[in-house]
Amino acid sequence: MNPDAILFGAFERHNFGDLLMGFAFERLLRQKGINAIHASILDNDLTACGGTKVHSIFSLLTNGLDPTIPILHVGGETASCSFNDALACDSPAALPYHLKDIISSEVHQELGTDRPFPYLTPPKERITRASKLWGHRLFYGIGLTQLSDDRSHNESLRATLAAASMVSFRDAHSLSNARSLGIDQATYAPDIVLSISRLMPVVRPVKPRYLLMHFNGNYLRRNSAALIDALSQIAPQFEGGLKIGLAGTANYHDSLDEFYRFRQLAKASSVFIDVLPSVDILTICQQIANAAAVVSTSLHYRIVARSYGVPRLTMNVHKVNCWSDSNDATHPYGIEAGELAMAINAVMQLGSGAEDSGQTKDLAIIDNHIETIAGIIHTAVPNPERPGLSNSTPLPPAPSPDLWIASMVRCLDNRETAIRSQAEIIRGQDAVLSSKARLLRRLLKLLMAAVLPKRLSAASSTSGAERHVQEVPEGSHGVGDPHDPIHPQGGVQRMES
Repeated sequence: MNPDAILFGAFERHNFGDLLMGFAFERLLRQKGINAIHASILDNDLTACGGTKVHSIFSLLTNGLDPTIPILHVGGETASCSFNDALACDSPAALPYHLKDIISSEVHQELGTDRPFPYLTPPKERITRASKLWGHRLFYGIGLTQLSDDRSHNESLRATLAAASMVSFRDAHSLSNARSLGIDQATYAPDIVLSISRLMPVVRPVKPRYLLMHFNGNYLRRNSAALIDALSQIAPQFEGGLKIGLAGTANYHDSLDEFYRFRQLAKASSVFIDVLPSVDILTICQQIANAAAVVSTSLHYRIVARSYGVPRLTMNVHKVNCWSDSNDATHPYGIEAGELAMAINAVMQLGSGAEDSGQTKDLAIIDNHIETIAGIIHTAVPNPERPGLSNSTPLPPAPSPDLWIASMVRCLDNRETAIRSQAEIIRGQDAVLSSKARLLRRLLKLLMAAVLPKRLSAASSTSGAERHVQEVPEGSHGVGDPHDPIHPQGGVQRMES
């Protein structure tokens, strides 16, 4: 059978914010009696970390999914994400830098789709040789904090979003960028994760609370020394200690290895940090809710902290700055590592509390959007006469490395072929150079053959003249000998004895 709606997002890999958006929407729509399934660009099963079974949208369409069913894009920084970047995050292991785009392009071709944006469904979906027209495309609270310099890219983005049933953006910067592209129907929609405290209430513990930190791997590598210096200054005020947690284990996100290395470096400076290794998204929400304060490079660490009324600050990350400036400017953002100690002291003065007036307003906007979305979905609910999904549609498995391995093999084969071809070119060039060298040697021999006899003749004449000079009697010189330093040309005067 067909579902009532499809929730579409970057659910195929472990990233705290993306999985949490899917969780929140599923709960909110279920309250409206709507049955939804999760879909993305690849199959995966992320139930072990609080996610869900995720279907490849391309496999669903191939197996009979009715494209008139509403497809709801749940949010995230999806309007500026390329296929190559998305697939590089999904690979079984981080790809070598010089092969990342090549292999990702190979995998993209294997998927059989020509859509330009991985997480934005186009009006017409082309899969291999078939095409299907989507009936209801809804884009909720997406991010577009950076525009491309490529005009054709921006035009493609405008064409993808302009004809949608709903288009909304999660911050003022993204909304402004969208309208600059001519997407005039775009509106503001708060990030759906802001509703998490209502969907999953947490009772605060009485015991002393801790400072919860999150820094992605790249940020941690660049700023470890400055962070440790700042933490050494503020650690005594947190009786519950310092803790660091995960926000995503996908490639190019967080790294437990980096966390443990950071802990060892901090320990050497007498700063003690506990590593929280849980990947379960609901456990991470509880860790945030129970903290005395939250410091992070993650946008959704900040959004969850706001939802639970936890003091928060975020480091200098562009998309986080854009959201914070629009929606949460009362708490520090855009903080550099060297400013961290001062910023933490400032944020602790704000204290924790219930919903602020801005949050209450945003939650009301979310409620209105959910009503609108539910109305669209109920209007388009499949009737019994519509063909259902094929009974043979398999449940999404864990991702297989075969796709990437096959692509890597092809890439290596292609590189080997290219190297062999280059070697043939080099050999051909070497042959030409060798031929030219032989020709030059022959020309040199001919030149020597022509010049050497003349030089030998000249040398012979010079030798004869020298012999004649040597035959002059001792004490006399040839008249007018230009080579005689005593009797130059012009005459000789003899001295009488």
